[in-house]
Amino acid sequence: MTVIWKRTAALTVATLAMALGASALPAQSANADPAGVLRTLDWENAGDRTMPEKAPTGLNKHWVASHGASVVTSPVRDGSHAARFQLNRTDPIHSGSKRAEITQRDEQPVNAERWYGFSINLPSSWKHDVSSEIVSQWHQCDSGCPGGSPPLALLTDEGKWKIDFRREIIDLGQYATGTWTDWVFHVKWRTDGEGLLRVWRNGQEVLNRTGRTHDGGPRSPYFKFGIYKWDWNRADKPSDTDQRVMFYDALRLGDQRATRADVDPARSGGPACAATLPVKGASATTHEDVNPPARAVDGDLATRWSGQGFGAALILDLGSTHRLCGTKVAWHLGDKRWNDYTVYTSPDNVTYTKAWEGRSSGGTTAPEQELFKDGPRDARYVKIAFWQNPQNDWASITEAAVLGS
Repeated sequence: MTVIWKRTAALTVATLAMALGASALPAQSANADPAGVLRTLDWENAGDRTMPEKAPTGLNKHWVASHGASVVTSPVRDGSHAARFQLNRTDPIHSGSKRAEITQRDEQPVNAERWYGFSINLPSSWKHDVSSEIVSQWHQCDSGCPGGSPPLALLTDEGKWKIDFRREIIDLGQYATGTWTDWVFHVKWRTDGEGLLRVWRNGQEVLNRTGRTHDGGPRSPYFKFGIYKWDWNRADKPSDTDQRVMFYDALRLGDQRATRADVDPARSGGPACAATLPVKGASATTHEDVNPPARAVDGDLATRWSGQGFGAALILDLGSTHRLCGTKVAWHLGDKRWNDYTVYTSPDNVTYTKAWEGRSSGGTTAPEQELFKDGPRDARYVKIAFWQNPQNDWASITEAAVLGS
């Protein structure tokens, strides 16, 4: 699986200034991360597939039973491998509690700024339990730090995703089972008013807080992921289940140089982008009579929509709101000329938001896939707006499709 990275340049076309895509850079591996990404752990590197015997290099093992952590080939968020965590109520206590986790070492610098991107799959067996559990947490440093609960944790409780932020429980709504949920956390670890916590779920921001983010110590909190269920420490604590199983994939850890797009699990184009969504209707801002919009969605590369002029746009209606993450566009004479264009999305065909902007390759008439640069978003309409090509002022698309779920 590859990710195409593109650089952009500012151009002036007619009387408007637009940021348009320049030539495509060579395809890079999904592991060829930007400088700000400190660690990628997606289990595609054979050297990281060390469980259950030990944690991947540079990380610590926090499980006892052999089923605590392993590598599987299904389900996966992207690539061909993911991590599986299993915790049974009868498992021995490890580090003071019932847990099956992989953890960073306690060596994070003071006042660190960090990005954390990962995807979690809760299987259908993950039923509502009266006892909650943490599935990712940021633990205060081990020595010289205030005691108590971690300053930040992602947990499931009462059938919902919740965040525990410095002992405030924040309800994020119902979780879904049998599907991948993408998470991005951006944290500035500070004990003064300069801290920051922002959280995105499936590309949508769900939390934005400023101010103090932890309670102090000589180092910043470190990251732990897996299953931690403290109520199972005691036999008299109520619980409706004796086993929890969870899958984890597409983990990226970044520093202050990273961006959300750098660590977002959607950047690798995994299962969330695998489906081509049916188009219920096509329209355009302009078209010539012999090449109407419907011919861009008829499944035939020999037909096309054509519209003349700067900003001529094809609009695809999916019929209802979907989770969208990219497009496939095939251009008429696409092997002889490139086309600069922008992709927008809208919930209502009134207000549109930019999702991608750049240039086709100029080397193929086949559909070319582009993933949205800021990750998936919910929308019903997709607009593909043409700006220029080196030969004329005609937009001519033979086929257009939308990727999502």
